Amino acid sequence: MNKLKILTFIGLINLLIGELSSQDLHFSQFYYNHQSANPALVSNYYGDKRFGVNYRHQWLSVPVPYLSISMIYDTKFNLKSKKDQIGLGFGLDYDQAGDSKLSVAKIIGEVAYTRILNRNNSLSFGLNIGGAQRRLSNELLRWDVQWNGDRYDANIGSKETYKQTGSFFADLGVGAAYHYYYSQHTKLTLSGAVFHLNKPDQNFYGASSIKAKLPMRNVYGASAQVGVGKVMDLILGGQFQQQEDYKEQVYSGRLRFYMNQKPGSLLNALIGCNVRIGDAFIPNLGFEYNNWLVSGSYDLNTSQFKTATNQRGGPELTVQYIFRSVKPSSIYKKCPIY
Repeated sequence: MNKLKILTFIGLINLLIGELSSQDLHFSQFYYNHQSANPALVSNYYGDKRFGVNYRHQWLSVPVPYLSISMIYDTKFNLKSKKDQIGLGFGLDYDQAGDSKLSVAKIIGEVAYTRILNRNNSLSFGLNIGGAQRRLSNELLRWDVQWNGDRYDANIGSKETYKQTGSFFADLGVGAAYHYYYSQHTKLTLSGAVFHLNKPDQNFYGASSIKAKLPMRNVYGASAQVGVGKVMDLILGGQFQQQEDYKEQVYSGRLRFYMNQKPGSLLNALIGCNVRIGDAFIPNLGFEYNNWLVSGSYDLNTSQFKTATNQRGGPELTVQYIFRSVKPSSIYKKCPIY
């Protein structure tokens, strides 16, 4: 049995009978996927409604690549006090990996409350509620007992007796964020969130004493944007998350160049690079055209796994569209009546 199959086998055993310590779905362009970063960031954008899609295909050069897709729609409305704002979001996540085609399909609902403290400061609090289906397929799996001493023998039974290939679980997360706005081009956000508060069980053995609890995941983030004259913005960001032994630190630096500011033909270019500490170097390029955003990145693997990946971590693509309504003018000209 080759090394890759052994690793696949070990990973599945940990899933079935151990305390689950695997990482959640994540994206290199973390600033475009708030539903996995912090529910308090729902509707934190300039506009009325937003629809976005994130796509990631990781480790293309190995036989069992990871596929992740995330979709989000969110909107917001002001309360009568005009100092309060409610954000609502609805999302879908899908992730698949490995010979077992282990997948998670998740429906997410989010709500965020924002309190406007004054002209420059605000606080947000968010709640994330989801329902997920985790499934696997055993058709392509190979087990150690199927090794006859010379080669893999499919005629030898796996002796695995798990009762189901799918499990449903509910999920819960909370978050908070602080926002500072100096101007449209200069602002700061600090945030923190906790996911899987209920530690849902993902056991494939059905009703039994064996539990596979999904550990809580803590996420801390920061982003800052500074306008440089009228030609560009400097955008810096970072995210740290921990889920038991798994830790991830990603830092981002980008420049937004204002290429065309003519109404109806607004065009900006986003150029930068992210770094996942100890794992990947991630150049990225994006464009904003009127209400559209398209941004792509590519992971260049720098960890020890680069021997298998040939440094090719995989591509990632984000597409967003923001609906912006025309605000009514507060100035009215009085016409005389004759």
